[in-house]
Amino acid sequence: MNIQAKYLFLCSFLFILLFLLLGFLLEFQTVENLDERWGRMWYQFLKADSFFIFMSFIGSRNFLYPVMILVTIFLLVKRYYFAVMVVWVNILGVRLLNTLIKGIFQRERPSLDHIVDVHFYSFPSGHAMNSMAAYGMLALLFLLIVRNRVIKILTVVIASILILLIGTSRIYLGVHFPLDVFAGYLAGAAWLTFLIGIWKKLRSESKERKYM
Repeated sequence: MNIQAKYLFLCSFLFILLFLLLGFLLEFQTVENLDERWGRMWYQFLKADSFFIFMSFIGSRNFLYPVMILVTIFLLVKRYYFAVMVVWVNILGVRLLNTLIKGIFQRERPSLDHIVDVHFYSFPSGHAMNSMAAYGMLALLFLLIVRNRVIKILTVVIASILILLIGTSRIYLGVHFPLDVFAGYLAGAAWLTFLIGIWKKLRSESKERKYM
C-alpha cells in the first residue's frame, strides 16, 4: 500500500476513536453540564451577530454547493476529471454521514434562544463537519495545483481560520454546544483523511499498472 495512504488511514482511525470517546463522555452528566456551561459563556460573547451569521452561512450547503459547482467547472476545464468525482463524493458523503450520526446520538439543541433557524439534532455539528471536509478538500486541491510556497501556506492558514470561525459561529448563535463543534471537526477530519487516503491509494495503483 502507498505509504501516504497508510498514514492517512491511520489518522482517520485515530480521529474516529477520539470522536467515539467524546460521544462516550457525553453520557456523563458532569461532562454535559460542563459543555452547557461553556456554551453559555461563548453565546453572544461579542456584539457581532451579523459577522457570525455570515460565517455560519459560508459553512452551509446554500453557500458550499454553489462553490463546489464553480470548483467543478474549473476542474473540468483543467481536465482533472477524477478530482471532480472526489470533490462531490466528499461533500455529499460528509452530509449523509452527519445525518446518520445525528440520528444515532439524538442530542437535543441548546435551550438558548437560537439566532438562526435550525433543524434536526445537535451532535455533531453539521457546519463544523461539513466545513472541515469541504474547505479541507479545497485547500488540498489548491496545494496540488499551485506551486508558489507562500500561497500554499496562506491557503492552509485561510482554510484553518474559516473552519475555526464557522464552528465558533454555531456556538455564538446558540445552536450548538462546544463539544458538538469539536466532534464535528473530528468526524469531518476522519472522513476527509479517509477519502484522501483512498484517492492516494487509487492513484498509486493506477501508476503501477502503467509500468506493468
